[in-house]
Amino acid sequence: MLLDIARPAGILKTHNISTGTIVLHGNRTILLRSADNPDRLRGANLGWIWFDEAAMMHIDAWQIAIATLREMPGKAWITTTPRGRNWIYDLWHGSSNPDYAVIHSKTTDNVFLPDSFIHTLRTSYTSEQFEQEANGQFVDLSGALFKRQWFTLVDAPPPNLQWYRYWDLATSVRDSADYTASVRVAMADDGIMYIADGIRIKAEWPDVRKIMIDVMRSEADDTTQGVEEALHGLAGLQELRRMQELAHVTLVGYHVTKDKMHRAMPWAARAEQNMIRVVRGEWCQQFIDESVAFPYGSHDDMVDAVSGANAMLGDGSVMYDFM
Repeated sequence: MLLDIARPAGILKTHNISTGTIVLHGNRTILLRSADNPDRLRGANLGWIWFDEAAMMHIDAWQIAIATLREMPGKAWITTTPRGRNWIYDLWHGSSNPDYAVIHSKTTDNVFLPDSFIHTLRTSYTSEQFEQEANGQFVDLSGALFKRQWFTLVDAPPPNLQWYRYWDLATSVRDSADYTASVRVAMADDGIMYIADGIRIKAEWPDVRKIMIDVMRSEADDTTQGVEEALHGLAGLQELRRMQELAHVTLVGYHVTKDKMHRAMPWAARAEQNMIRVVRGEWCQQFIDESVAFPYGSHDDMVDAVSGANAMLGDGSVMYDFM
């Protein structure tokens, strides 16, 4: 992007992408560096520093880099979306240091965005997330992705729904290990999403496999079964596909591409809008407790299972594997 600006402006003298160096007329030199290893920022003599997406960086990168401001005018900028009340909040809002100033810009200030963009963000984020991601506010999201009052319990779902069950498989039975977890979800005509029949166990694979086979056979008429294609999940999926007793089960593999928080955002936004119903069962209390502690609780397996089932529900089309 810098080269695309500098070339037509007639100010580019030389550049070397391999060394991350751009020289403009007047021998003004721009150094491009990654902040992944803060120690690599040492040693330069700089007059101006710009940190892009600084909230993704460790405070060490800031502290090391500003020590290199030995030339005039000796200024530093950061541009970033807030990420909770981290070190950026402490420096720019939590101190009275006159060297720090804030220019606050919101996504809604951008007049070039499509008309539907802000509406899409509002329906995709919880209110706290929208304040952070779109309005640029420092919001403490700790334990706030889900609230207990967002979960409404019902005795039974409407009839004739098409269900999607997701299996998040664990690999160990150690006390500290994750659980194998599974739930199924369905969407009613009024847009309400139902979460039902949760499973949360810690067992060896032969015992988990038996439970999966029993559940899949009992739900074969109305439920698409999905298994996360992590290393152990992929092996389990391949084994299940070879089983004759699952010939009438719709079984799909699901590849995870986003982190836990981003996978949970769509149904968290739906929960905040009172569009989630949890079908009563012994599993419900554990599920709700885990949800309101997410993402900082000791376990998040059932949350991950709902995120996976919700993704299956929203795919629109499913690549079915018939046994």
